[in-house]
Amino acid sequence: MKRKNILIAGPCAVESQTQIKTSIENAKIRSLNFMRMSLWKPRTRPGFEGLGEKGIKYLIQGALSGINPATEVLLPSQAELVMESVLIANPQTKLLLWIGARNQNHHIQRDIAKAVKGESRVFLMVKNQPWPSEDHWEGIVEHVLSSRISEKQIILCHRGFIPNGNNPKGFRNPPDFGMAMRIKEKFMLPMIFDPSHTGGSVENVIKITKEAEKYNFDGLIVEVHHNPKSALTDAKQQLTWKSFDKLIQSYSKEVTHYGN
Repeated sequence: MKRKNILIAGPCAVESQTQIKTSIENAKIRSLNFMRMSLWKPRTRPGFEGLGEKGIKYLIQGALSGINPATEVLLPSQAELVMESVLIANPQTKLLLWIGARNQNHHIQRDIAKAVKGESRVFLMVKNQPWPSEDHWEGIVEHVLSSRISEKQIILCHRGFIPNGNNPKGFRNPPDFGMAMRIKEKFMLPMIFDPSHTGGSVENVIKITKEAEKYNFDGLIVEVHHNPKSALTDAKQQLTWKSFDKLIQSYSKEVTHYGN
């Protein structure tokens, strides 16, 4: 029997009206819980950092079109701004915000959770940190929970760890599935998997998604772009919508409308 699954997909970052219009059209005909459309992008080196506040109009466009937007936020003020703008535009929409792997200031983690707390239409996804430490990952979750946010609002996400010299499969951020399952079991929270940031290439995204099926993940977040070659970020690892369909067709878990 197929297990139920939370499904999030869409471009790594919001780039243009054309990109978002096409992405919304594709998202609407698929069984997505949320469409990824990030406005703020942490960067290792200077480069495209996302549209930021100027891109909120695209989140609103998505909400008014009937899809549930999802974006990373770096600061509590960004979370508050997105919530106020999107939820007022369409009170029926659901919204996913997330704390990314590089956001390791526990004051900010806690304050983002406080901003989301009490708003049942908003879910907060929390990714693991870049370096492999089970103790640190547990600490992130504990800091978020210390805000007294409802556990019903939280989704955990495993996006792999920076390679530590032992990476025979050539993944961008090799996963530790065992650690992810221990974190999931300890906190009894949904844990989804990010094959895009673990894989780092289209071939590896497909390969690592199949490996993840052996474990009790509650869903996937996948980067999908209408024209990956033109993507301003993560071009090598973004699937086309057709290749995303093939990935999901072979995935042995059915989608559930999380939070509805």
